[in-house]
Amino acid sequence: MKKDPFVLAYDLGTGGVKAAIVDPEGRVLRTSSADYPLYTPGPDMAEQDAEDYWQGLVRSTRAVFQDGAFDPSCCIGLAIGAMWRGITPVDSNGAPLSRGMIWLDTRARAEAEELMRIFPGRYFAPNEYWPKMLWLRRHCPDIVREADQFLEANAFLKRRMTGRATSDPSNCYTDSFDPLLASFYREVREYCGVPERKFPALIHSDDQAGILLPEAADVLGLPAGIPVFGGSGDIPAIAIGSGSSGIGSAHLYLGSSGWVGYSVAHRPNEQHGSGFDEARDIDLFGLHSVGLSYRLAVRQLYAAEYAAQGEAIFSEVDRQAGEIPPGSEGVCAVPWFFGEDAPIGGKDAKGCYLNLGPNTDRRHMMRALLESICYEFSLAMEWKEQKNGYPRPEFICAVGGGAQSAVWMQMLSDVLNMPVRVIGSPRHAGARGIAYHALKGLGIAGSYEDAGKNTMSGAEYLPDPAYAEVYRQGTERFRSLYETLRPVFTAE
Repeated sequence: MKKDPFVLAYDLGTGGVKAAIVDPEGRVLRTSSADYPLYTPGPDMAEQDAEDYWQGLVRSTRAVFQDGAFDPSCCIGLAIGAMWRGITPVDSNGAPLSRGMIWLDTRARAEAEELMRIFPGRYFAPNEYWPKMLWLRRHCPDIVREADQFLEANAFLKRRMTGRATSDPSNCYTDSFDPLLASFYREVREYCGVPERKFPALIHSDDQAGILLPEAADVLGLPAGIPVFGGSGDIPAIAIGSGSSGIGSAHLYLGSSGWVGYSVAHRPNEQHGSGFDEARDIDLFGLHSVGLSYRLAVRQLYAAEYAAQGEAIFSEVDRQAGEIPPGSEGVCAVPWFFGEDAPIGGKDAKGCYLNLGPNTDRRHMMRALLESICYEFSLAMEWKEQKNGYPRPEFICAVGGGAQSAVWMQMLSDVLNMPVRVIGSPRHAGARGIAYHALKGLGIAGSYEDAGKNTMSGAEYLPDPAYAEVYRQGTERFRSLYETLRPVFTAE
């Protein structure tokens, strides 16, 4: 059994939680994952049970130590990274009063439009925090009245671990270290009519939130008293873990959701995408579903093989998609199976395929789907660069489960017409970044940029000039699809 010190990082995503043992150099030594369900009880609704988060945390923690290779007593710190924009109401004991509305939930469209009328010049998307809170205030007044606190996933788990709920800059929409932004949040909160006492306190991501209580430690199989740090949302964690947290860096994430993120200097009274700290934000263009759409297509088109092989089928799907030439022989996919926001799609966006013919098979459909997600990223980068004046990066760092596909990454390089760099173990970029909150809080890491110095090298994909025109045309065709198909999407 190894007796070297380590930190334990929890990477909480839409589909499950990963527990990772990470050494002081930022190397991920061991991981274990546990799944939990996603509930979609009605149109535009996406919910999860926070108790499922805790049970997943327990299962993954116990599993990561199951073989006895690592000694739990050597854990020197804990940190959690989780999905943003979640809202779970809890009672005075910290127990959920209902399932939580997660980032994928877009039912609060009317409330988003109302807030934009009340606060002109501010943009509110339906899946953002305050439209959903206003929806709860209007539609579930009893729950809002009964709730002791409203917690996102990270704050819920920290309360369960330490007895105290705290939030961090990337997950807090009720307070800010920026006084002007804090004042704006106060105005929105007052308009929504929810008392300030119902929200957790704001701390830095590398601040100590508390220590692991004996009752939580016993369930997790860890010693009591381990420092628990503030942690963050998954967006800053992935920026850190990919080596892209320094201002001017960019990264691209392909997980259940996806995004292109630019690390930028914070401007007073503004927050681009996800907060990071007082000095910087991650300016984000997010896509609702990347891996979600990919997995859905695999489950539908390879149902028998998926049932027989499980996760092993994905490498075969990857190989088969590589048998189809760039452009998918004219087959087009619209990957909005879970909806998508403007400017790529719109509130009525749906998923579909076009140009299917007698020689089309599922290989074409899978490649077309992967290409369509690349087109989304290309247009997202174009829009961000034009809107905000960012220079085109010399390369982009890709991380997440999708970055393990050589076929997909070559496709992405060809569509973006730029080098794509994939770090070693790209699926663990989030866990590495989360660990650095603890490592920095413990004084082991001097800065988050240390993660970039310690990033393991992986593969680099260079654009093939032979496919530049094929993918230029494909991107332009994809650009026009939402407006072209909108009458079909909105037909009753």
